[in-house]
Amino acid sequence: MKFYSCKLILSLSIGLGTLAVFPLKALTETPAYVLEELQQANVRQWRKMADAEESQTWKYILNSPLGIAALNQLAIEGFISPTCTKTFYFEETSGGFLSLMRVKCSEPQGVSIAIKYDEIRVIFSRFEDNIEDFKIERVSRQEGILGTPLPD
Repeated sequence: MKFYSCKLILSLSIGLGTLAVFPLKALTETPAYVLEELQQANVRQWRKMADAEESQTWKYILNSPLGIAALNQLAIEGFISPTCTKTFYFEETSGGFLSLMRVKCSEPQGVSIAIKYDEIRVIFSRFEDNIEDFKIERVSRQEGILGTPLPD
């Protein structure tokens, strides 16, 4: 009797565990149309920086270890060059604590053999005068990778 009850409990726990896991997987998969709606809802309002704001942003970048790390990443990927232009933007609702550096070169760049990128963008997250985090976006129109919408 004891053997059967242990076997029954084990079978039930495995069965319930399986039922519990598979529905969770289905619930955690987000349909593409929902992702698109979320992206549209989270569109940030970027504005091109004035010269004084750009100068201040360079100070933040050059005086921060994470700012230097972001520049190193740009150099590794070939986006530090005299043929590359840099444009700075800041996000309106963050009070300037989110800034974006857009780097476009005359020819596609990148370290990957499979794909070259038209531009690279670095989004800096700052607290007071210190860069706390940065995110790299690679943009390739040929591959359909468009990145953060920016005013041109």
